[in-house]
Amino acid sequence: MLIRQLSHVFALRGQLLYGGISGTKRDYKSGIPANLYFEGNIFEYNLNATINFSNLLFRYKPDRTFFIYGTVGVGLSNWYTRVKDLNTHEQISRSGSPSNWTTEIVIPAGLGAYYNIGDKVNLGLEWTLRALNSDKLDGTISGYPYDMYTFLSLNLTYNFNKPNTGKLKPAKYSTPKGISLPPPPSNTPKAPEQEKEGYEKLVLPPPLSITPEPVEQKIEAPTMILRDTTTSQFAEPVVQGISYRVQVFATHTETYTEEDMQSRLKLSMQVTKEISDGWYRFTVGLFTKPADAVSLMKQMRARGIKGAFVVKYLDGNRVPLNPKK
Repeated sequence: MLIRQLSHVFALRGQLLYGGISGTKRDYKSGIPANLYFEGNIFEYNLNATINFSNLLFRYKPDRTFFIYGTVGVGLSNWYTRVKDLNTHEQISRSGSPSNWTTEIVIPAGLGAYYNIGDKVNLGLEWTLRALNSDKLDGTISGYPYDMYTFLSLNLTYNFNKPNTGKLKPAKYSTPKGISLPPPPSNTPKAPEQEKEGYEKLVLPPPLSITPEPVEQKIEAPTMILRDTTTSQFAEPVVQGISYRVQVFATHTETYTEEDMQSRLKLSMQVTKEISDGWYRFTVGLFTKPADAVSLMKQMRARGIKGAFVVKYLDGNRVPLNPKK
């Protein structure tokens, strides 16, 4: 199976199945002995969707580890089966041939559950009923026009996420309309004392000015931390000590890039993506004053991002809301 997680509720899967199939019929409904059995090979490929009932029916929780889901899809089933006498094992009839298998539409539907063992491993159990647009799977014609077979599977899934480095990217942001930032630092060589000071200290820019031009929405820009971009040490913590960001989205899967999230949420500010504890979290802003972060959080909620909240960092590392004892 190949799985594409679309959201916390929906996922799309492509599935390939190959195996053996068999069945036995000892008596007809009238009580007359039948003494028949069939055996064969089956190959199926389908496209199906899953619906996560745990996240759909109950409030989404980032720390939830157990999930129940449903699945339904459509595909094609191919088989070659032989009907034989139960006593003599002589072939009586068949459906398809080794060079020309029977092909019919199949509709799989079922239920499943899985448990998150860790950041990357899930253990699951799934049962599906697979209905065929044919009565020829077992090589005989009966009173019901559609044959069915069930499939029960125990699944161990590994998620190929990027490794968790435990470090954050430097914050980037762009200003909304009507707000001008001071010009970037020039390439003029600095005196040794100035150059040393510029690399060791984080410098706050002068107060931001708002142009008198009318804008559709007035957004006040809090005092944000700017970093000297002449340095190449972007992997180091952006701020030493306590700082604050505003989280706007989180997901268990590596579905979105920073640019995707910026476009989906219609943000003019740069979005930063971080990976920790099996979560892909997206934040905006970088502040040393909690009041500035709260101001930006309120702006995000006013724009429709109802789940936005302030996150605290210590030396560039996220401080858990509910630390484990």
